[in-house]
Amino acid sequence: MSSSIAGNAPCCAPAEAIALESVSFHHGAVPAVNAVSLAVPPGAFVSILGPSGCGKTTLLKLAGGYLLPRAGRVFIAGRDATALPPEARRLGMVFQNLALFPHLSAWENIAFGLRVARVPAAEVSARVNDMLARVDITPAEAGRPPDRLSGGQRQRVALARALVTRPLALLLDEPMSSLDIHLRRRMRELILKLHRASGIATLIVTHDPAEALAMSDTLVVMNQGRVLEQGAPQALYNSPKTAFTARLLGPANIVEGPMVGLPGGTRALIRPGAIELNPATSAFTRRVVVESVEFQGDQWAATLADGGFRWLAHGRQFPPPGTEVVIGAARIHPLTEADAP
Repeated sequence: MSSSIAGNAPCCAPAEAIALESVSFHHGAVPAVNAVSLAVPPGAFVSILGPSGCGKTTLLKLAGGYLLPRAGRVFIAGRDATALPPEARRLGMVFQNLALFPHLSAWENIAFGLRVARVPAAEVSARVNDMLARVDITPAEAGRPPDRLSGGQRQRVALARALVTRPLALLLDEPMSSLDIHLRRRMRELILKLHRASGIATLIVTHDPAEALAMSDTLVVMNQGRVLEQGAPQALYNSPKTAFTARLLGPANIVEGPMVGLPGGTRALIRPGAIELNPATSAFTRRVVVESVEFQGDQWAATLADGGFRWLAHGRQFPPPGTEVVIGAARIHPLTEADAP
């Protein structure tokens, strides 16, 4: 079997922590996941990124056993787990709504899975207290029910509950979607810290490109129920195959080839940060007019009018609106595939 990380052809190496082989699922008559194969190697951090309704959460639930595929197979650590219920798959899961037990304290929430597995009481206590320290929950906070904890604290309790059982892999369904920008960054750092310390393979669903780019070993882009592209985050950002992926991962200038000296019929990506004003050397040059300039804190963003086309440019300084300038770029990346999956 193939050892590729993700795609739409079968791939299921026995060594993978999680492997989905040509998995399909329908919501009624509507295909939500269409013949997707995806593998999470041991110790890897894999992100699934895509727009709402693309099938990414459905795919995660298929991996976890919360949905059963209409076709295809699911393997956990090389074992066919397609028909196994969630509790038999030995996976940790953090749901988007966290699903903490409201009548239990944070401590008891974390201990729940261990007690179901009949782990001895002394070991339960030791493992729960160790996880509380790892996620920075104090003993006082551990005694409170979820409704007396902050959003960030509830997220950390849910993460601790998923990890305390020492699962074969960890599934995360947009775990930071309800947090503000500062808490999101702290939670992202904590998840990566725990991942590196535990070595547990992790599969996360997110709609946030910044999270996916910052956290992943492998980034999987989904659209319309299929895997559109997959690879290392930096490679997908700089050298995507499709305009869909280019736009999904950040601001993008998508141009027709003749505009930048490429053959007709070619579409190309130029990131705003690659645009240069009055370049000494460049693969192409265009005479444009500064239409607007916006301060964004660590950089300025400009819109540059080129007839009916508008270029996006990022940099430290731009002349005022109405100024005519010459632009160029040293890097032009041809887009080799159509957007349709």
